[in-house]
Amino acid sequence: MIDGQTPHSKPVTEESATSRAHASFADFSTLVARWTGNHWAFLVAAGLVVVSLLLFGVAITNIAISMGTLLMVFILQNTQNRDSAALHLKLDEMVRTEPAARDDVRGVESRPAHEIDELHLHEPDGTRV
Repeated sequence: MIDGQTPHSKPVTEESATSRAHASFADFSTLVARWTGNHWAFLVAAGLVVVSLLLFGVAITNIAISMGTLLMVFILQNTQNRDSAALHLKLDEMVRTEPAARDDVRGVESRPAHEIDELHLHEPDGTRV
């Protein structure tokens, strides 16, 4: 058996390992974002803060809250990025198939802010608003 291979699998390449890691993190972040968006998560978090304050004091509780907040930023940003990309893809598809839609607005989310403002100020017929 070759290094990086299991008896019934293809060789593990760096690219496949990276895409598996991305997929695993995406699945994990989706699960965490869904759970933490639940009202029960708020109640659990509030209970943990009260218990932590009683057992460990303010300093340790603040450190734990700060670490949890930092980790949640990355998880929620990953989820938001994927959601935004999917939404833009759907909207671009609608613009592409709608005959009356302006083709110059496709992919506008990746343009600089001043170009977006210019597109916003112009009517479909080319006149300024």
